[in-house]
Amino acid sequence: MDLSVWLHRGPYILEGFWLTLALIVSVLAISAPLALVAGLALTAKNRWLRLAVACLSWLARGVPPLIILFGAYYILPIAFDWRLDPLPAAIFGFTLYNTFICAEIVAAGLRAVPRGQHEAIAAMGLPPFRALRRIILPQAMTVIVPPYISNATDIVKSTALAGSIGVMELVTRANQAIVATNRPFEILIGVAVIYGLIDAVLIAIQTWCERHWGQARRRAA
Repeated sequence: MDLSVWLHRGPYILEGFWLTLALIVSVLAISAPLALVAGLALTAKNRWLRLAVACLSWLARGVPPLIILFGAYYILPIAFDWRLDPLPAAIFGFTLYNTFICAEIVAAGLRAVPRGQHEAIAAMGLPPFRALRRIILPQAMTVIVPPYISNATDIVKSTALAGSIGVMELVTRANQAIVATNRPFEILIGVAVIYGLIDAVLIAIQTWCERHWGQARRRAA
């Protein structure tokens, strides 16, 4: 094993890491509030609203993320005369995909809140937004967080697909370094470690959230 390859190619590969990290953070940050809104729509009383969002969710979950990326990069300019550079197109495509995946997770968490809590809220006359923020979400989060983080790790791995539309992310740069050096083992081990560290951060966030929201749920109970 010759790790000196990282001395020469490491800076080039790590530029791709920062681009990958920007893609991950952007997608997760933008899709989180959108998924909350879509999840609320999936549990709304309005049947047509539920049906519309459910259809979008079914479509997003049924189409491979690579097809959504191609749509964001190739179809948007044709359909709407709206051309995006590779990175914004990747952010748009992954955000669209992740929003509706996570909307189902949010909806499942909201449905897990006991009916008695909703009856108590109605009896107290709490405004809907305050009830959602103070009572419903703290209890729903214990159900939402584990699958949400699990899906986030899938997004982390899926960002490698962004190279297919020209984003010079971590895997694309690593592949170019492999071609230039003929050192696949050393480079791929390093890339795997980087992805493992990103997942470790997400797991740490999950542990903190479960502890925090678990305490909130016990107080509410």
